[in-house]
Amino acid sequence: MKDKNLRRTLKHVPFPKDTRAFICANCGAVSLDPTEICRVQGQGTKADWCGTKSMNPPEFCHNRKNNNRYRCAKCGQVAVNPGLLCEPEKMPMPD
Repeated sequence: MKDKNLRRTLKHVPFPKDTRAFICANCGAVSLDPTEICRVQGQGTKADWCGTKSMNPPEFCHNRKNNNRYRCAKCGQVAVNPGLLCEPEKMPMPD
């Protein structure tokens, strides 16, 4: 019971804007770990994507490598790690 109440009071703490992460060339998602995405396009910082409006709808992994995804409620960007987004919302799993 105590653990449930603690979880409710914890707030999301986003990573600093200079946090380094890997970008997937297939779906545009970002991850702290390059093995969590299919095709590493490059590396950038959180400031490079979160806060910039995404022109593409949020996507799941094309190769189904990691479909555990979060979408930013503010800008629409997608990440594997919720700390890479300022307002993460868990995306429902695809069928």
